[in-house]
Amino acid sequence: MKFTTTVATIALGAIALTSSATAAATPSAAAAPPATSPSALSSTCSTYLNQLAEPSNPLYKCRVYTALGFPGLTHAHDHDTGKLQTAISTYCAAPACTADQYSTVYKNLQTNCAADMVPANQQVLGTVMYMWYMSPAQRDAVCFQDAAKTGSCVIDSINEMIARAQLPDKNPNEDDLYGYLQYVTPFVNMDGLNATQFCTPCNQQVANIFSNYYTKTPSPYDLNFEQKLTSATLNANILDMYKRNCGVALGLPTATGNTTTPGSFNPTNLTQSGKPMSAAAPGTSYSMGAMVAMVATIAGAMAMF
Repeated sequence: MKFTTTVATIALGAIALTSSATAAATPSAAAAPPATSPSALSSTCSTYLNQLAEPSNPLYKCRVYTALGFPGLTHAHDHDTGKLQTAISTYCAAPACTADQYSTVYKNLQTNCAADMVPANQQVLGTVMYMWYMSPAQRDAVCFQDAAKTGSCVIDSINEMIARAQLPDKNPNEDDLYGYLQYVTPFVNMDGLNATQFCTPCNQQVANIFSNYYTKTPSPYDLNFEQKLTSATLNANILDMYKRNCGVALGLPTATGNTTTPGSFNPTNLTQSGKPMSAAAPGTSYSMGAMVAMVATIAGAMAMF
């Protein structure tokens, strides 16, 4: 999945994407105008988004994928998870942004972009606001290391996908480190997998991190302007999926380090290889992959501001 530099800047790391193959085949072709562009945003909103995207802004690295080095960290068909692990280790060793910092961004987005939070602006503004809300849970997820592992849980999940030739959202354009990382944070797509493949301890731990976050820090605004998506909907979806298919109740505190305290989350241990997954609950799947796919239609060479 290839990033459009200007789009990635405004979306703060890994939102608007375009096919590497298409870009390589037509490097000088003029892109068609996108359905939604920053020109549709108010000047107040556009200015604030630009400020957030400035590397000199202390909030710049509060966006997890920006802090990890995307878009420059990856390229098409990039499976170098060792490189990603190095980036994660460096990132997780640095202090996390505070809840107050995130709360300030959420309030300022609503203040500066109040008139822009409409379905027509979902592809740009809606996705930026979604990714900002998800950032605290994303950090906890990428930094989580199972006591029995030597690296991050998300790296294990990505390596398992690569080993079974599973592309994120079955999309060749998402075959890079960013595509895999967003797909497993959290892993909510069961298509083609059996219980053993889906219900790994790492997938369960990461899902539990997100469930806890959705409950303790409800989204202060709609996460999708078109669907009126809320964190409560996301939580209901992930709770049901892991309960039905893994037999586990998400929502307990995550165990830290090598210590599992009473009342902390313990993943189930499924070994019944080949067991088919239950059918997905009716309705829309709200995986991050699906969110990003909606934005992938933004043209690759457009000038944002």
